[in-house]
Amino acid sequence: MIKKVLQSTNRVRRRTKSPEAGCSGAQRQYSEGGSGKWITFASFCTTGQFNKLGRGYIRHCGPTAAVNVIRTLDNYVRNENKNSQGSRTAVAGAGKTEKSAGMDPEKLFLMCAEIGRRTHIYWNTEILGRFGGTSNALTKVYLRDCLRAAGKAVVKTRIRFHVWITPDAVEKAVCSGAIVYLQVYRHPRYQNHHMLCYGCRRNEGKREFLLADGWSPYPVWVGDRDLGRGHYLTIRCR
Repeated sequence: MIKKVLQSTNRVRRRTKSPEAGCSGAQRQYSEGGSGKWITFASFCTTGQFNKLGRGYIRHCGPTAAVNVIRTLDNYVRNENKNSQGSRTAVAGAGKTEKSAGMDPEKLFLMCAEIGRRTHIYWNTEILGRFGGTSNALTKVYLRDCLRAAGKAVVKTRIRFHVWITPDAVEKAVCSGAIVYLQVYRHPRYQNHHMLCYGCRRNEGKREFLLADGWSPYPVWVGDRDLGRGHYLTIRCR
């Protein structure tokens, strides 16, 4: 089934701006006092890109976040391969990295959604506003399965689950080189939602976090209060 999804080439693509289009702008906005390692390589795919694929998708922030993780790591690997071959590499602040040329976001999403459906980790349904979407408890297993299915283009990773989201913990994680996968509950804007944090900075003395929130095709900067409550995972390159 997964092979059929990956081989499918007849999907009609929606004419939207590139998910990474705002990446260079985020890089320019980055200031001292935080971590911007992943900004150059970041993917900002949204749920809106995928909700009309196949028979339609709902509550699919989990598969969307998985796509962004895979594409970000793929961008990183491509850049590292260029560097090891003595070719041109991405320069910090330039935001000119090759963007997942071999990883079509729609095919990746269908692959991740199928993995979730097959393993009963993702349910493409919504019952009473509660049941459906991606299992929070099994997200670590889900990400590992999706990364494994993505193949050799993705660097080997180490994924760890952490109990509570706090601004200090997330800042420490991103500054130590991790992509942070956020599972927020009852967020004032996102409600129950999965999204990624790529970086942290100090802006006029205030701490801000850069999110791929799964809604905007551009980087979203939020403060401590808007980071949300819930659990998180750290994703690191081995």
